[in-house]
Amino acid sequence: MRTDQLALSRSATDRDAERRSEPGLLESLAADSETRVLLVDARGRVALTGPAIHPDLPDDGLTPPSLIGSPGATAWEGPGTRSGWALPDLRVGYLGASAPTCCPDLTVLYMGRELADDAAPTGPAWIAVVVPQALEVPDAPEPPATGSDAEGTAVDHPDLRRLLERYPLSALRAMGAQMTARDAGLATTATALAAWHARSAYCPGCGGRTEIIEAGWARRCSDCATVHFPRTDPAVIMTVTDTSDRLLLVHGATWAPRRYSVVAGFVEAGESVEAAVAREVWEETGLRVADVEYVASQPWPFPRSLMLGCRARLAPGEDRPRPDGQEVVEARLVSRDELTAAADDGSILLPGPTSIARLLIEDWYGGPIVS
Repeated sequence: MRTDQLALSRSATDRDAERRSEPGLLESLAADSETRVLLVDARGRVALTGPAIHPDLPDDGLTPPSLIGSPGATAWEGPGTRSGWALPDLRVGYLGASAPTCCPDLTVLYMGRELADDAAPTGPAWIAVVVPQALEVPDAPEPPATGSDAEGTAVDHPDLRRLLERYPLSALRAMGAQMTARDAGLATTATALAAWHARSAYCPGCGGRTEIIEAGWARRCSDCATVHFPRTDPAVIMTVTDTSDRLLLVHGATWAPRRYSVVAGFVEAGESVEAAVAREVWEETGLRVADVEYVASQPWPFPRSLMLGCRARLAPGEDRPRPDGQEVVEARLVSRDELTAAADDGSILLPGPTSIARLLIEDWYGGPIVS
């Protein structure tokens, strides 16, 4: 998300966790004419007002995508070139026969209440409806007549399909920077939950079938009764500088040409954030880290990461990167002037505005980088 969206989930909505176990909560919310609905899928997409955007995605799930439209999709022109993407103002009634009260086969999640202005104690409640897989691409020449919900049941959803034709699913990681903090916060949480439900139909302990409970915030095994909660995988991402305050940039093996970013990687079992930073920098570039400082975090629901942003300082004499040749194929230390020139001539393409990587780079740079 944008720099001002890093704390979006705590500033835009009240998650209202105490109500999740309330009997009949989803049914009562669905019957409330003020309840808002957002449509998401398990692939990190959300229904927005605007043309569908489907950028190519990298293989590692951590770094910014190559912002090029996938075959048959509308190409994304970059930040600031389009406007008007937002969550449509949908009420449950727009779902028609696909309304949650009529179609229990749909996966429905309670997102909480929108924080109201000073004139009202609370804002409207929000629920998310997970789009069945067969309906995820509404611009197909002949959309299938039936969908398949998260529990595997084939069901017809003509009203839902019509809504998706009007408000197509767009990739959140491409469009997050174009959205308000409220919309991006709701979409980030909903897409992360949708991805978790799609991968959690069976109990990892006994293999039994799981069922959704707690208004979409937990699943219970029908055999051993174990309750499972959504996972979040911590990952570190960091600006690394040498004693001359030059920035370490790397080019990943699977990335598009000229794409550079900062080092990132998952935190391993039993590892601290500081140790993960030092290990990832050493493994990918052969450089030793002396100091680590935490900066900020960002939810990264592709599918379920929390990015822990840090600054790291290399040990004295560590100024010759040695890429591992597997994850990282090129690494270089650049000054601010060198980065400015490279961004201007296009020899370095930086992470997009939806990534905390861009925030960290601009934090080191001292302001926005026009590229």
